[in-house]
Amino acid sequence: MRFTLLLTFLIASLLSVVAHASVRTSALTVSLQTISPSPTVNMDKGVTARPPLANAVSEEKSESKPEGRVVVMAIKGQISKKVLESIRTSIGSVNSDPIPAGLIVLLDSPGGDGIAAMKIGEILRANKAHVFVTGQCASACIFVLASGVVRAAPAYTVGIHRGRITKSDANAKILEEIDVKTNPQAREMLERFEKAVPVYFAQMGMPPDLFQAMQSHQFKGVYRLSTEEITFYGLSGFEQNYLDARAQQFEKLQGPYHMDKDELHRRSLKVASRCAEFDQKHTAFINCYKQVLRDPFLN
Repeated sequence: MRFTLLLTFLIASLLSVVAHASVRTSALTVSLQTISPSPTVNMDKGVTARPPLANAVSEEKSESKPEGRVVVMAIKGQISKKVLESIRTSIGSVNSDPIPAGLIVLLDSPGGDGIAAMKIGEILRANKAHVFVTGQCASACIFVLASGVVRAAPAYTVGIHRGRITKSDANAKILEEIDVKTNPQAREMLERFEKAVPVYFAQMGMPPDLFQAMQSHQFKGVYRLSTEEITFYGLSGFEQNYLDARAQQFEKLQGPYHMDKDELHRRSLKVASRCAEFDQKHTAFINCYKQVLRDPFLN
C-alpha cells in the first residue's frame, strides 16, 4: 500500500463527486492514483489514440507569416507522470507560433497528480500554449489551464477544491482517507504541496484569490466556477506580455485577421465554447479557431 496525495475527482453513478490528492509517502513523491482507464495525451489528426499514451502530431500550415505548423495536444483522463513524460517527449514538435497558435492544448480531465500537472504547466507556458477546456477541467487540471498564454473555459466546466490524503493499493484503488492530524508524514506532504501551489500560480500570473478559493472548498466534492468566477480567478484570459505582442502582430495584418487588442482578446476567449465540439477532430478545431478569429459575427 502507499499513501497518495491526488488532486482529482470521481464521478459516481449519481454524479456525486469525490476529490482527492495523492502522494507516495515512502519516497515522499507525488504519484497518480489511476481511477479511470489509462490517461492519454492525444496529438493526432482527428483520430483519438488508445491507451497507452500515443503521440501523433497534427500539423497544418498556417495562413499567416511566418509559416509554421500547428500542434494540437489533447489531455484526456487523469494527469500523471506518464502524461508529463509524453508531453516532454512531444514538445519538440512545436517550433513556431503562427495563426491561430503554434501549440493548442485541449483539456478534458478530472485532475490527477498535482505536481505533474504543475510541471506540465511550466512546459506549456514556455512553449506559448493556447489552452482550452473542451470537456471538464477539475482539480489538478486547473494547473494546466492556468499555464496557457491564451486560456478559456465554458461556464461550470472548471472545478476547484482543496486536496486531501487517501491510501491506495498498487492498482490505485482508494482504500481509505488518511487523517493528516494523526499522520505526520502525510501532513508534511500536504503542507509542502500547499506551499508550492501559490508560488506556481504567481508564476503563471494568477491572482492570490485562486489558491484561497481552492483552500476554502475542502470537503468531498468540487466547486464549479461560473463564467464570472473563471474570469475573476484568471483561468480565462491572456498572459499580458503575450497579448501585447500578439496584438501588434494582428494590427499589422490585412484582411479578416486585422483587429486591435480588445477585439483579439474578445474573439479568442470565445474559442472554447465555439469549438469544443471538435475536441476529437483536431484539424477541425484549428479551422474553427481560425474562423472565430476571422469572423466577428460569430462572437
